[in-house]
Amino acid sequence: MNKKVKLFEAFAGIGSQYRALNNIGKKKHWDIEVVGMIEWFIPAISAYIEIHSDTNVNKYVNSNKREEIKNKLKNKNLSLDSKKPISISNKNKVIDQWFNYLAISMYKYNNTFDITQTSYLDIAKNIDIFTYSFPCQDLSNQGKQKGMNKNSGTRSGLLWEVERIITEMHINWKNNEKPKYLLLENVAEIGNKKNLPNLNKWIKKLDELGYESKIYYLNASDFGSSQNRKRAYGLSVLKSWKKKVNFQFPDLENIHLKNKKAIKNILIKNVKDQSLWMPELDKYQRLPFVKTKSNLCKSKLLDYSSFSSESFIYDPNYTGPTLTASGAHSRIKILDNNKIRRLSAEESLKYMGFKSVDYQKIKKTNLSEQKIIYLAGNSIVINVLEKIFDSLIL
Repeated sequence: MNKKVKLFEAFAGIGSQYRALNNIGKKKHWDIEVVGMIEWFIPAISAYIEIHSDTNVNKYVNSNKREEIKNKLKNKNLSLDSKKPISISNKNKVIDQWFNYLAISMYKYNNTFDITQTSYLDIAKNIDIFTYSFPCQDLSNQGKQKGMNKNSGTRSGLLWEVERIITEMHINWKNNEKPKYLLLENVAEIGNKKNLPNLNKWIKKLDELGYESKIYYLNASDFGSSQNRKRAYGLSVLKSWKKKVNFQFPDLENIHLKNKKAIKNILIKNVKDQSLWMPELDKYQRLPFVKTKSNLCKSKLLDYSSFSSESFIYDPNYTGPTLTASGAHSRIKILDNNKIRRLSAEESLKYMGFKSVDYQKIKKTNLSEQKIIYLAGNSIVINVLEKIFDSLIL
């Protein structure tokens, strides 16, 4: 008989953690159950439901209670851009438009939507894995680097809302009712000189709350991904559980694949979407391709853009660059049969470890191709998550 593994995803996005756990579940004899999530970004919620769930809202919600549910949703902070809440004047229209997805996420997955409105009372006891990939915008080199100071009001400062919730659990729950494992994911810059004091403060706080932690800086290309993507992963284990099962932190940072996967592994043959092709770039002189230490091979268009990253073209026979939600690396350019084109939304999802079938499901939401790339760039590479989860003892 399989063990039921209970997952809670804070800042859930499109459910990378859920997908990674399901991928290894059969081998581990685990049945994965999402017992709660926090996600306010409506495009991410809709994609999550399409990927992971039956979308028949009537299976989860009594149609007679539609108005009651709408009133509950009106009291939740929801967002269409992941940055700011929907205005009160626009809320009714948005809720009507996205009602099925919002209702299913609330009733099937216990979505509380906004972490600032979430308390320990909204979260199930005896969770096996609690994940929290809080916003990176104020930490990333691509962002404004405002940091994650407590009470700073920055989006990366939402880490301290996680602290509040876990502290509430610590105060109000028995030790064996707390989550066994916590998993943080964020940009590698979380450990730089500016952010390290806050990271150390967080690790110390987790220790006080009964968790032993280790921070890993892992590159997705070392775990079978076609993408050169270095991220920080903070794995924490409840000390009492660690002692009970003799858990040992895995040696993940010494994994270095000799044969790196190439971009071509995620490419679609015979791309028909003409908007992806960029014949207008043929007029620019192209420098010779040069291979980097990270197994990328790139050329540069001369006099194309003042931003170097916007001017790079990548050889798909090598590893690719980090996919981002916005900016130049949300428009990754490759040379396909000696013609320049951008990665498609479907390829971007595959780049993160999702599958073509997931893209087909997300398309049912009518999200734009660029919005799907945004969701992919904000996601977590599934290959790395699988390796981390595979090391856990449950």
